[in-house]
Amino acid sequence: MRWYFDFISPFAYLQSTRLDRFAEHDSVECVPVLFAGLLGHWGNVGPAEIAPKRQWTFKNVTWLAHRDGIPLSLPSQHPFNPLPLLRLSIALNNDLAAVQRLFRFVWQEGHLPQDEDAFQQLLAEYQLTPDALTTPQVKNTLRTNGSRAIADNIFGVPAIEIGDEHFWGYEATDMALASYQKNNWPTEALQAAENLPEGPARNPPAAVSTEPRIPYLPIDLNEPADVVTAIRQRRGGALIELDRLLLYSAPLATGWNHFLGNVRTEFSVSHKLRELAMCTVAVVNRAEYEFSHHAPIYIAAGGSTAKTMALRQPDKAAIDDQFDREEQATIKLATQMTRDVQVDENTFSHCRALFSDQHLVELIATIAAYNMVSRFLVALNVQPH
Repeated sequence: MRWYFDFISPFAYLQSTRLDRFAEHDSVECVPVLFAGLLGHWGNVGPAEIAPKRQWTFKNVTWLAHRDGIPLSLPSQHPFNPLPLLRLSIALNNDLAAVQRLFRFVWQEGHLPQDEDAFQQLLAEYQLTPDALTTPQVKNTLRTNGSRAIADNIFGVPAIEIGDEHFWGYEATDMALASYQKNNWPTEALQAAENLPEGPARNPPAAVSTEPRIPYLPIDLNEPADVVTAIRQRRGGALIELDRLLLYSAPLATGWNHFLGNVRTEFSVSHKLRELAMCTVAVVNRAEYEFSHHAPIYIAAGGSTAKTMALRQPDKAAIDDQFDREEQATIKLATQMTRDVQVDENTFSHCRALFSDQHLVELIATIAAYNMVSRFLVALNVQPH
């Protein structure tokens, strides 16, 4: 039995508490996947992305947990970035007990992987450091899991695979268990349901591949030596996916590394505001890879998990009191530059009153530079994993 899951899903948490019942019949292979990658491939959106469905989802989850006697404590924010937990699961060889523990971290204890102290304590339980989550093997395994899930026609989580049969959702748990006995199993009726003829329908959104449109160069690439060495030095030793596309062109990679290195490290405008601007650009351009990289850096620079979640609606964030005046102005400036290109006089005048000319020029340059980054990523379909 193969179990596909993502820690972001409360329904996967509920099902995780019942996996021991499957172990009575079969071995349980836990396969962590990025739910967002499945949604992107099948042209779907998550329940938390539709306002009324979001409200119903958490009411329904609360009821199901109450009905089935499953402890539940909702996290402070949802959605959240599940990548650290997915990678930790892989680092722990997806051991069933460990996977269940990681689910409890979010859905019983109410923590997020972005809660630094709590996540550090979780790592300490397993005597691991953050470096264990960023190895090429861990990252590649998560990407492979996503491709494997799509090849198996997995469209959501949680999903159970038993032989050629698939069972999606927590409410399908009993159906999946019943499939082992086949007692009173309605084979003919289920086959007829599976093969129900399709009638006229609206045109669905196009499926989106989770693979880049141009293959990544090898992660252990060493040539051209001077360019690769310079990039590795700036990155702290490893080439990220973006670098492995830029390096198709040595002049591009050289100029990009120098320019973006200056934007990231040499500007005098505050680090927090620069990262906030980068996150806003990523949201407006729907560059999830960019957002997944910069949201944790923004939090470390003085932001918060709550603020990164609020940025998913940048127009509202620009007037949200949890952001200070400089942050609100930065969000509004980044949103207008990215979405509208033109910056209206009121927005510019307000920024001019808050920032020195140097800081405003650097802030505008940061926004412009990361529009370049996000458009490169989106055009080449670079996705988080």
